[in-house]
This record gives sequence, C-alpha cells and structure tokens, in this order.
Amino acid sequence: MAPTKKRSPSFPRFGYYLDESDPDIVVVLRRQDGSSVAAFSAIGARREGIVEAVREDYAALVGKNADHRATSYEKRHSA
Repeated sequence: MAPTKKRSPSFPRFGYYLDESDPDIVVVLRRQDGSSVAAFSAIGARREGIVEAVREDYAALVGKNADHRATSYEKRHSA
C-alpha cells in the first residue's frame, strides 16, 4: 500500500510586474490584473523595497482569502 501524501495548503498565486511606462518619474508595482500595489521614485527604487511591498501585499491578499474561506465555511455549517 502506497503511503498517502499529505497535501500542504495551497496558496493563491499572484503575479506582479513593474510598470515603467514613465521611468523618469515613477515605477509602479502592479498585480497581474493591473491593480496598483505601490509606487516608487524611479531614482530611489530599490529591489529590497519592491520585494517588501510584494510580500506585504501578498500577505494581505492571503489573509483576506483565508477570512473569506472561514466565513463561507461558517455560513455553510451553521445551524
């Protein structure tokens, strides 16, 4: 009998990209759907700051997703 694989929780995937349409003034961090996450001065934008913005945004989105799932579960299983 093959051992059962334990599934780890799946996390939503969100793609991010830098919108450099006006690289002389500002660089905008956007999600794959085009929504704005953060804006950085084109002169002072640093990789660390951009990565931190992605991490914070992702954590907030995962938290919202978890809250939504819990609320949906409670609604379905309430007496």
